[in-house]
Amino acid sequence: MASDDAADHPPIHVIVTCSNRKTIAVPDDLRLGHLRQQGSDERFNTWTERLSAATVPRVLAHDLYAGEHWHVARQLPTRLSRPASLWICSAGYGLIAANSAIAPYAATFAAGELDSVGSTPAEMRAWWNRLTTWRRLELSQPRSIADLASREPGATIIAVLSEAYMRACADDLRRAADHLNNQEQLMVIGPPGRCADIEDLIVPVTANLRPLVGGSLQALNVRVAARLLEAAANELSRATLRKHAEQATSSAPPDHSRRLGGQRLTDDEVRSYIRDRLAAGPGSATGLLRLLRQSGQSCEQARFGLLFTEVAAEVRR
Repeated sequence: MASDDAADHPPIHVIVTCSNRKTIAVPDDLRLGHLRQQGSDERFNTWTERLSAATVPRVLAHDLYAGEHWHVARQLPTRLSRPASLWICSAGYGLIAANSAIAPYAATFAAGELDSVGSTPAEMRAWWNRLTTWRRLELSQPRSIADLASREPGATIIAVLSEAYMRACADDLRRAADHLNNQEQLMVIGPPGRCADIEDLIVPVTANLRPLVGGSLQALNVRVAARLLEAAANELSRATLRKHAEQATSSAPPDHSRRLGGQRLTDDEVRSYIRDRLAAGPGSATGLLRLLRQSGQSCEQARFGLLFTEVAAEVRR
């Protein structure tokens, strides 16, 4: 039976996107891009076998990740008025506690990268769903956000996710909301209008907020989350965070540091650009997008990543 204290102070869980940057070197066999298996099931099985059998020294997750995003993300629980647990949404391991001991690895839900888990939104979701059923050694830990919610239906769950990770975890987030006593207890802090399946769960973060929180766009979600959590204090609900997000957005000054947008290309024009570049030699989605923008043209990062993956697969055939 739960104690009165537990009833008065239900647990808080903060879930954040992992970081591509690591504090120690990643061995080649733990880079997802080095797998040659073509079938998704075979690729997933080989990947999890490699992680389980890895002989490299393991490190606590909160010490493995690096970079501006992670520096802010790991401090989010301290922005709350009472203790909270920190969890990580990892494309390599699935849902892990920040104090889990893991091997250094490279895997991402961002499309168009060498270590991407898939090439379409459906493949990204399928990969996450597989991770939620992977039987790792830490059998007592929740394997999914829905599992976390079902174990503690009175908990508050704050997920601060990038667009790619939000899309991959959408099914899991939807199930988690259904397990909680009140769906207001689940809030997803991230970009709006990118995933219709969970739009009702979103606390919107837009680039207009950067002048208020500083930093790069890559760390915008976690910086805004820190500001919203401090502003909400003890009133943690999706409605409260949305109210603070709306107030912050309406009062934000212009961002004079933002790059002026270039000529926006159609999907077919972007595909043609990528084909021409790949015909000249190997390249990554990040590198080709940078060159595109330097030329005075533009394309959203997520859209470019998906188109890059599509064309790269076509070129390989």
